[in-house]
Amino acid sequence: MLLYALRICTGTIVLLLEFKRQYVCAYYRFLKEDKMAVDWSGDGMVMWKEEAVKQQQDYFDLLGRLMWREFKPPQYGDLKRQIGYALFDVPEEEPCGNLNDGTGYTDKKLKHINKIFDIIKKCMQHHKNPKNICVSFLFVVGKTRDACIAVPVIRVPQFDIIFKQNINLFIDSCGRVYEGWQDYLENNTISECVLCYPKNGVYSAVNGAVEVEFGISPAGWTGTKVLQGLDFGGIALSVGAAGALIAGLFVPVALPVVAG
Repeated sequence: MLLYALRICTGTIVLLLEFKRQYVCAYYRFLKEDKMAVDWSGDGMVMWKEEAVKQQQDYFDLLGRLMWREFKPPQYGDLKRQIGYALFDVPEEEPCGNLNDGTGYTDKKLKHINKIFDIIKKCMQHHKNPKNICVSFLFVVGKTRDACIAVPVIRVPQFDIIFKQNINLFIDSCGRVYEGWQDYLENNTISECVLCYPKNGVYSAVNGAVEVEFGISPAGWTGTKVLQGLDFGGIALSVGAAGALIAGLFVPVALPVVAG
């Protein structure tokens, strides 16, 4: 009798697990089918994709040649300035001595810069020498009507860069940390839009041509309307501001270059 009851109980559990599996599969099929409608072959979209690739090519030519940029404690001020460029464009004032860490940004903006800086430092905790910070900047280009918006993302190696199978952590402008590029693509807070980004979240090239991929922001996975006016979550830069950021990344100081 006990054995019979156990068999019934086991059979019920198996049926429940199978029902759960089918429900989850159906739910994800629903998400994929109910995503934002985008005509990837439309003339306007094709033109934007071509322009986005050119923009990413410029980023690769200027940023992608270096796998990492290393900042030792004496260069922390340079890193904070670069974070400031990424978050807020050029500072309101010329950097002056130790005022606001020599960044030129207001107290309010410096507070957020320090927040991102502290998050980056925390991401280095598994390194042999965590005080030497390695970072890389990349851009996600989004389409809102006929405008291009560049959203900066900071990449940090979770472990020492000598490990070939390293895990890249990605930090957005709000300080959210994503464990890998797929995590970023599935959970970023960019509002409903189409995206162009470096393949695997790392600038690379084949015969000099940057490798990019296209996709839809998570906010667009459950929408059904065709792309219209969009509102970006977090901080986004115009094309011109992104250019200013790139210029800011090349401050006239001798920074160590770290090979990947």
